[in-house]
Amino acid sequence: MTWSKLLEAPPPLSMRGLLAFMERWKPGSTQGFEPATADQIAALAKPHGGLNALPRVYREFLETMGASTGELQLTYYGTTSISALLEDREGPQRERPDARRYLKFTIGEEREDSVGRRDTDDFFELTRPTPDGRDAAIIRIHEEDLIRGKGEVEQPFPTFSDWLRTIIVSRVVLEAEPEEQTQYYDLESKPEAPAKTYDFLTRLGFSLTELGASSAVIPLEHTEYGAIALIRAPTASIPSTRLRLRARDKTQQALLNEVIEDHKQALRGG
Repeated sequence: MTWSKLLEAPPPLSMRGLLAFMERWKPGSTQGFEPATADQIAALAKPHGGLNALPRVYREFLETMGASTGELQLTYYGTTSISALLEDREGPQRERPDARRYLKFTIGEEREDSVGRRDTDDFFELTRPTPDGRDAAIIRIHEEDLIRGKGEVEQPFPTFSDWLRTIIVSRVVLEAEPEEQTQYYDLESKPEAPAKTYDFLTRLGFSLTELGASSAVIPLEHTEYGAIALIRAPTASIPSTRLRLRARDKTQQALLNEVIEDHKQALRGG
């Protein structure tokens, strides 16, 4: 798929594809997944306008691992568990964000270094769906700050699909031991860098995976080399294109590293 085609019709994330990717790269890694029940999903959706208000990819996520993600840690400080989300809603009566606009999908936890305050939560912005209707924009903020309209709003990923793509590739491949085998490249902030990097890697034989892609987060795989690459376009918090790369074989990894180092300046748009 060319870059222009990717922009026109980005392949969506599906749970079937996600499970297939995980099992190919880490067999057995999906065995602890537990789906949410239909009643739980309906209860979560009710204040937001019913099941149709849930972004479809999120509803599929709940139907696959909404109750438990097993050993897969999607958040470092918090949870995506639907039982925790429902329990939080049924907690002590308090003001909550506008349910027509915001749907919480992760709950931050209180850390030892925090002072009486949980970590940030993640929310869907339901009024900002993606063009295909499968997803929506997401933000990260403390719930009380969202209600009061203050504090810093982060958007670490454009959508839930991009959030999930990045985490799956990171946990299953890039953060595997020995973690230092994964190579990181900062390709600076020129707007053409993501397209140049994508075109360069596809010419090397990399192609899209079962995880789909967007213009912001692009997982690629080279089946012959046994390698995974993850391209991330600049964000407000990290204004540079980033590339992470890992091959199963260290010798192949070294060869790929050499090729990318030789072309790094061109990839930056220089």
